[in-house]
Amino acid sequence: MKAYVLLLPVLAWIIGCSGAGEKKTVTLPPRSYDVAPDKIIKSIVYTPDGKTLLIAGQDKKIRFMNTENGALIWESAERPDGLLSVAISPDGKYFAATCGDNTQNTAEVVMYSMDTKKELWGKKGLTNDVQYVKFSPDGKTLAVLHYFNIILYDALTGNQTKFFSGHGMDVAAPWGHVDAVTDIEFTADPLKFITVGWDKNVKIWDIEIGHEIKTFPEGDPINTCILSADGRQIITGSNGGLHVWNRETNLTDTMLTVEGDIQAMVSVRNGGYVITGDEKGNLTLWQFPSLAMISNIKNAHQRGIWSLAVSPDGQYVASAGGDGKVTFWQVEYLMQYKPMTDSAAVKKDSVK
Repeated sequence: MKAYVLLLPVLAWIIGCSGAGEKKTVTLPPRSYDVAPDKIIKSIVYTPDGKTLLIAGQDKKIRFMNTENGALIWESAERPDGLLSVAISPDGKYFAATCGDNTQNTAEVVMYSMDTKKELWGKKGLTNDVQYVKFSPDGKTLAVLHYFNIILYDALTGNQTKFFSGHGMDVAAPWGHVDAVTDIEFTADPLKFITVGWDKNVKIWDIEIGHEIKTFPEGDPINTCILSADGRQIITGSNGGLHVWNRETNLTDTMLTVEGDIQAMVSVRNGGYVITGDEKGNLTLWQFPSLAMISNIKNAHQRGIWSLAVSPDGQYVASAGGDGKVTFWQVEYLMQYKPMTDSAAVKKDSVK
């Protein structure tokens, strides 16, 4: 596996204030590792201790990487199709993965033991891609997002607990998404959750009622969403825009048009900043709630950025690209970033 260090103009030591005795902050350049050359990495997530990164993508394999040195710890056998999403339970005891290409009955959802890496249960031979998978905050539920439908499973047994039906665009129905459901956020209220999709809608669902109770319509297909730190606002990333929806007023607080298709988004610094990755491979840091751009790293990945993950201590953001690479970015570095010249990039030795 090859490692690359992008030598951008970096201040090794940043002094916050003048005068002796002031605390200094070390700013480190990004570290990039070649995981699956020329294959899209679709999904990454940190383990709760921050020491390991779970990686999955187009080459049909699930991998665990040491976040300190990029060494591969474990690699699965090939799944039936390309991996689309992975998730780790809050207690770190289980992980789940999904795959599928939407052309044959090979899509699946599988739950694994973290200790043994063996399958605990699976839903296999599905006809539609499983777009996204996520554990509830208490770890008891696994949410699985399909085309149209949202299914909740008991995380330990695999028993279906709730089914929220969607439908095709040409089918008249009162509820549900009419295209792929692409992301989910659980709220502080355990009976409510939020989804977004390619049908250009943001929906708030009530588990007891059994269908959505509020819909915010956007103008473009939506790929990703996060909640503000206080849960009052929904931030969405779409094909050409960033939107901030206010759950109390039902209106858009902020709407920003951007170039490119935002594929991934995370928040850092207690929700004070948002980081996005787009189809062009640009990594952008935004202040929240103003959405003022702080830094923009062009071509951080070739063939787009498909997934972002924040370390549990909030110090690092990992990005995964269409180039088969995983890159670790120090948040402090992104805050201080200044554009580099192409001649500043230097290739480093391989990490064994």
